[in-house]
Amino acid sequence: MKTFGIIAEGPTDQIVIQNILVGFYDNVDLTPNIKFLQPLRDTTDTIRGQGGWFKVFEYCQSQYFLDALEQNDFLIIQIDSDVCADKHFNVSRTNEAGKTKADDVLISDIINRFQEIFIATFGKDKYDQFKDRLIYAICLDEIECWLLPIYYTDKTRSATNNCIHKLNKKIDLQLDMFIDPANKNNMTQQYWKISKPYMKNKTLLSNAYHNISLGKFIDALEEKDILLEEEKGN
Repeated sequence: MKTFGIIAEGPTDQIVIQNILVGFYDNVDLTPNIKFLQPLRDTTDTIRGQGGWFKVFEYCQSQYFLDALEQNDFLIIQIDSDVCADKHFNVSRTNEAGKTKADDVLISDIINRFQEIFIATFGKDKYDQFKDRLIYAICLDEIECWLLPIYYTDKTRSATNNCIHKLNKKIDLQLDMFIDPANKNNMTQQYWKISKPYMKNKTLLSNAYHNISLGKFIDALEEKDILLEEEKGN
């Protein structure tokens, strides 16, 4: 079965991506083939290293990144757009005319930023060798926005700001949970439960396109047309 490595801002982001992959491929047996690369975690789910957007960029410029490309069929790079204008991230939210970029343009610009870093670090030949095995999960504004369509049926399900606050309003009532933004890295079990509905293919596909960046991620998976199992010869 094909393997997926996830490079993400934090362990809760990894959990959400994992559940989405299970739902998209409608195959719970995929779970053991999903590897959490950044941040690393041991078998007891203890965090070995902190996540964050800077460490995503750092990992993608390291030998670990090239090793992961050699050892996995596909790598998923997840990052939030909320701090994309910060130093080192360097993706402006506005265009040359000073107007706010359209969501799809901002997503494309962030993907282009990663491509530029790859080429600058490892060269064009390496990029051409591995580019078809990279899948980008660019979250507007944060990955919690991807979870709103599970819990909202009004226009809030398409929100791209203040999403933890909006999500807390629903999960407090429905799941008796509350996301503490200052303690997210220790809430992997909660995020697994919050995102669990996406492990069902029908639920995922009926909700994904209410959020533009989640829809873009689903499109990216569709475009890869990945067969989890190798086709057997006659």
